[in-house]
Amino acid sequence: MNYKLTLIITFLILLASSLLADQSIHGFVRDDQTGEPLPYANIILPDLNRGGVSNVDGYFVISDLPVGSHTLIISIIGYANHIQSIQLPQDFNLRLDIRLNQEIIEGQSIEVSAEREKFKELISTSTVTLDRRAIEVAPSFVEADVFRALQLLPGVQSLNDFSSALYVRGSTPDQNLIMLDGITVYNPMHLGGIFSTFNTDAIKEAEFHAGGFPAQYGGRLGSILNIINREGNTEEITGSANISLISSKLLVEGPLPTGDSELLKGSWMIAGRRTYFDIIANAGWKYLIKPNLDEWERSNAPDEIIPYYFYDFQGKVNLDIGSDHRLTWSSFYGDDVLDWQYEDNYSSDDWYDDGYQPTDNYYYEGSEKSVFDWHWGNFTNSLTWRWIVNPKLIAKTFVANSRFRFEVNFDYEDEDYNHSDHDTSSSQSSYGFDLFDRINDQSFETSLTWLPSDAHKVTGGFQSKQVNFNLGMIIGFEESYNADTPEIYIDTLMWMESQPTESAFYIQDQWEINPLLSLQTGIRVANYSLHDTTYFEPRLGLKYFLSENLSLKASIGRYHQFLTVANPPDENLRFLDIWFGVPEDRAAPRSDHFILGAEYLTDSDILIRTETYHKSFDNLLTLKPTDLIAIDDDGNLRIDPFNEFWDTDAYADGLEILVKKLSGKVRGWAGYTYAITQRKYAEQDWYFPKYDRTHTLNVVADWALTEALHFSTAVTYSSGNPYTAVIGRSENWRDQTWSLDNSWWAQQSFLYGEKHAERYPGYFRWDVSFKKRKPFLNGTREWYFQILNVTNHLNIFSYIYQNRGEYDYQTGEYINRGVQRAGIPMFPFFPTFGVKFEF
Repeated sequence: MNYKLTLIITFLILLASSLLADQSIHGFVRDDQTGEPLPYANIILPDLNRGGVSNVDGYFVISDLPVGSHTLIISIIGYANHIQSIQLPQDFNLRLDIRLNQEIIEGQSIEVSAEREKFKELISTSTVTLDRRAIEVAPSFVEADVFRALQLLPGVQSLNDFSSALYVRGSTPDQNLIMLDGITVYNPMHLGGIFSTFNTDAIKEAEFHAGGFPAQYGGRLGSILNIINREGNTEEITGSANISLISSKLLVEGPLPTGDSELLKGSWMIAGRRTYFDIIANAGWKYLIKPNLDEWERSNAPDEIIPYYFYDFQGKVNLDIGSDHRLTWSSFYGDDVLDWQYEDNYSSDDWYDDGYQPTDNYYYEGSEKSVFDWHWGNFTNSLTWRWIVNPKLIAKTFVANSRFRFEVNFDYEDEDYNHSDHDTSSSQSSYGFDLFDRINDQSFETSLTWLPSDAHKVTGGFQSKQVNFNLGMIIGFEESYNADTPEIYIDTLMWMESQPTESAFYIQDQWEINPLLSLQTGIRVANYSLHDTTYFEPRLGLKYFLSENLSLKASIGRYHQFLTVANPPDENLRFLDIWFGVPEDRAAPRSDHFILGAEYLTDSDILIRTETYHKSFDNLLTLKPTDLIAIDDDGNLRIDPFNEFWDTDAYADGLEILVKKLSGKVRGWAGYTYAITQRKYAEQDWYFPKYDRTHTLNVVADWALTEALHFSTAVTYSSGNPYTAVIGRSENWRDQTWSLDNSWWAQQSFLYGEKHAERYPGYFRWDVSFKKRKPFLNGTREWYFQILNVTNHLNIFSYIYQNRGEYDYQTGEYINRGVQRAGIPMFPFFPTFGVKFEF
């Protein structure tokens, strides 16, 4: 299929159709103080009984208007109404850029207006948008985190306290498409998964689709998360600084220096974060503790005791060229660094200092040095061109590059020199080990949004993505004696490389058939370079209003995924995803979504949503458990790369209830999930995966005690995750044929029960947070204090086992007392605090 030709023809047809003359009004609605776009603002022409709503970019258009004078009202809760008279001549498109002023209305918020408009307009099921305030409401570990906030929504599970990875409706984290301003981010984790990569201060909002997502999204089976950065203040330079228990953050934003140009206007934003615990701990060690050690301890002590830190930077620049063109550059750079170094010099003089008297004038000296360097992180860049071709047609072109690297480098070297009356010798040796996983994603997308009438919104586009994967392991060894020619050994133990390409064309129409019934139909046609197959993915959504405040929703869709990971299926900690393209001889994983729900928005601004879903999974790949590095029967080193998989099927069923309070002094949400997920493969019948939780209840609330003082709380209860229990132990006696007396020895091992047939005890955690804001210089200062696990409830992370027994020396027998089990806990009672400044 020639996607480019299809796209060009479609573009010309839509362009020709949209150029038909009529009268319309269009433009953007923005915050007057910052210039940020205001989505879901109401645009009303009361004398014509016509209206519309601004989209996520703040853009609106109302077409097919009669000639003449009309009254225009633009409103959104939290802002003063904008009222003006407009005059529409024949065949004229009126451009309006509206600025709204904030006003304080007790108990109300912009979120109320947004939720009401989404309730009316949004057809897609299972969609939630969290702005920065909603993300910061929930108490979290040390500092606010978007992934931790999402884990408190219905349908989203966490594996344990130590992981912020998202398990959505039976899907694993690799089945989530996670984007920052539309750029795919492959391993969005810091500190082994405890924190997400994204700096909350820089986030404008997070758009989350738990299932049934529209045709513009593909390449994943589970969910879609698009995190949108703040655009930057177009009026003045402002910023914020945040100091938490482990990190410091700084954000600055302002207008672009375009002078008095009426053609060019824009804004910028840059935000950075770095942990500082290593700086404080290492300085205290180096200047306070180490100088007080005795000479020998000091000479052998390292200069640093905490070799780990992470940092990240996010930036965004918007440039408006005239009224119809905008260029947006977005970038992210973040790294985790574990850098450990050791160096030691020694000589026979050390013996003399200890009173040792050498013989034969013996003397020696030597040195050894070790370096362990471990880096992992993401680097993304994108450029977006938005062109308002005319009020009814908007074109966007997007190019992006996303890179991830995971590198472990270990180097060791030593030198020795020996001298006596009889001999002189020297030796040098070095050893190196490199392990790396590199991903380079180059993406291109162009899309069109056509608004032929108030009843239709048509979107279509073409997407192409080439992803280069490179996973390798290399070792090297060098050795020489007495300055002879060194022996050098270098071997590539593992090398996996691929460059698959994904491309897709999609088109979708959102059609308001009548005031009660709306339909969203779409088709996505995808191609994967390693498969000689065209993949068709139909999407269908329906919404029907039973009354003004009550609606029914339904959606179905088919989804394919062309990337997978080589992660152990039963991992307790998901530290890293090892990505690669689906092999040529494997079918693409597939999932079908079936979702049915109802929404009710009360007059008192309480949203009640319930959804039930069924997801089927086919052609999943489950990594076969094996030792990556092992010794075979002949004593040779063997490397097993990640290429042995079981074909796996799965399904997920669930019921979700969300109650969200949007206004008043107490706001927040409560969510309940009933879920069942099962998987099976050739070696294993249906079983519950480790992330399955049958019941989950989350309650999140923020109470405005005063305008300056807030109390927040989050309570979570869930049934336990499954695990495979140890039910006994066994002993195998083996002949030690290599020993002199041909003795026997006992090899003990555990006996395991049915796979994941047992469950850990139920999980319970109650967190609280206090925030107090005061004026400070020309801005504000906010102190916050949080307590995790207020009740210090023991939540089990995993069990460890050991054999209990003792040896009876009188009888010479071993008395077996069974297997002992101990639980490893998750987060205990843990207070944290910090301060935030805004200027």
